[in-house]
Parts: sequence; C-alpha cells; structure tokens
Amino acid sequence: MIMPAPVRLAVLIPAGPRDDIVDTLDSVVRYTDPASRVIVVVDDTKGVHGDRDHIASLSPDIAVIDPAPARPGTDGGLWIKVAAAYRWLLERYQPGLIMRLDADALLLGRGIEAAAEAAFGQDPQVGLLGSYRVGPAGAPRDFTPVARALRAEIGLRGLRNPRVRTGLRHLTRLARQHGYEDGEHVLGCAYLHSLAAASTMNRNGWFDQPWLEASRLCDDQLMSLLTVAAGYRIADFGGPQHPLALKWQGLPAHPSDLLANGKLVTHSVRSWGDLSEKEIRGIFAAARASAHHR
Repeated sequence: MIMPAPVRLAVLIPAGPRDDIVDTLDSVVRYTDPASRVIVVVDDTKGVHGDRDHIASLSPDIAVIDPAPARPGTDGGLWIKVAAAYRWLLERYQPGLIMRLDADALLLGRGIEAAAEAAFGQDPQVGLLGSYRVGPAGAPRDFTPVARALRAEIGLRGLRNPRVRTGLRHLTRLARQHGYEDGEHVLGCAYLHSLAAASTMNRNGWFDQPWLEASRLCDDQLMSLLTVAAGYRIADFGGPQHPLALKWQGLPAHPSDLLANGKLVTHSVRSWGDLSEKEIRGIFAAARASAHHR
C-alpha cells in the first residue's frame, strides 16, 4: 500500500468553461510555496481554455482530474464534484492545509500557508477557516436564508425527498450536538480545511454521499455543516483584519485597495464598478509581474 505523500498545502479548484483557469492558476503558482504543495484542478472546462495537458503544463505539481458525474442544474451537483476531489486528494496526499478555491478567485500575495497554520494552531478544534460570521468590511453575515432552506429539507416539506431528509436530519443532529447554528457556513469561493478535519470527514465516509446531490443546499453550506458534525469549529478568516477578502458576487473593494491592504485571496474577479473581468485580472496580473521582478 502506497502511503499518501505529505505536502504543506493542497489547492483544490473546480473549473468550468466560463473560468479563466490559466490566470487563476498563475496566481496560485506564483504565490504559494512550490517546495511542498499540490494543485488539483477539477476540469469541467470543456477545453475552452486549452486541453488538460496545457493546464497541467503550467506547473509540475498541477494534477488535472475529471469531474464526478452530476446532474446539471442541481444545487448539490457541485458538492458531488468537490467531495470526489477531496477523496481523490486524500487518497494520494497528506496535506497540512486544503484550500478550496473558486476559479474566479485569485491569490494576491504570498503567505497564506503561514497565516492559516497560525490560525489553526491557536485552537486545534478549529477545522475550517473562511469568510464566516464577519464579512470583509466587518458587517455580520446573515445565515437566516440557509437556515430556512435546511429546516425545510429536514422538516415536513422534506418528505418529498425522504433520502435527503433522513440523511440531513442525522447530520444536523450531530452538528447541533457540537454547537452548530442552523445555516452557518463559510463562503465557498475560498476556504481552508485542516488535515485533521478533512481526514475525519473522509473516514466518516461523508465525502461519498451521492444522495446529497438532490439537496438544495450549496456545497459550501454542506461542507460547513459536515465540518461541525465531525466535531470541529469554524473560525473567521475573512474579516477586515484577515487575509481573505471575499464577496459572493464581485470584488469587495477596488483591486488597488485590496493590494494596498495586503489581502492574500479575493473573490470575485468577475466585476468591480465599471471594471470588467478582463480589466480586473489585468490589474492583478501586472501586480504579480511586478512582484516577480523585485
């Protein structure tokens, strides 16, 4: 039996045909430690930005894998793809950190490994870091809509899909025993798991639950629920003083402000004010090039 190879950081990126995965990967390759990392791309790009050999050629530690089959248009479909990628990763590697990154997110600077290691080191019960209770400008995040969706699936309306209802009732009961607040979750555009938390979830078989595809909860909401059900806590890593600067849609601030404030990861580069995605990516690419030549 081959033992999983230890690495400091694993970066997991699901990519679709709308995503400029090449530019996103350039930011990951430039700003993470090449001595101890693996980058896993779940390639659902349909060849729009080059074939998988081209994507893999961007760095020797990039692995390109096929997405797990999932029905289009299902909220749990992305969960199926991400969970399968976690299983693939943990069968082959022993990463101290797992960073799940959207393909329309970017790394903006070096140091995410040390920052996450320090945060996890403060409390071994923290298993997930992300944009959690506090947003990038300090405003509280509202979990009410997700709580409402969860309670609908585990309540009487959930009887329309008894497999989802039974499974989610069990997982929610476990999570509540560990202090879970219904609906609490990190934003899925960028978050980090500890190896301990991800390994526990994997040993529990929770990354192999195909029935979750039919859930109306999104992958970040399911991942957060399972992390707490496994006995771990979630902690903020995306507030004003933290390295993640994330919004669900668009950037949380102008690109120059994010760079000046030393943010290490941002989402989404799709828009900011009148700037297009191409213009935003161009600003950040120029900053990477400038940092590389210093």
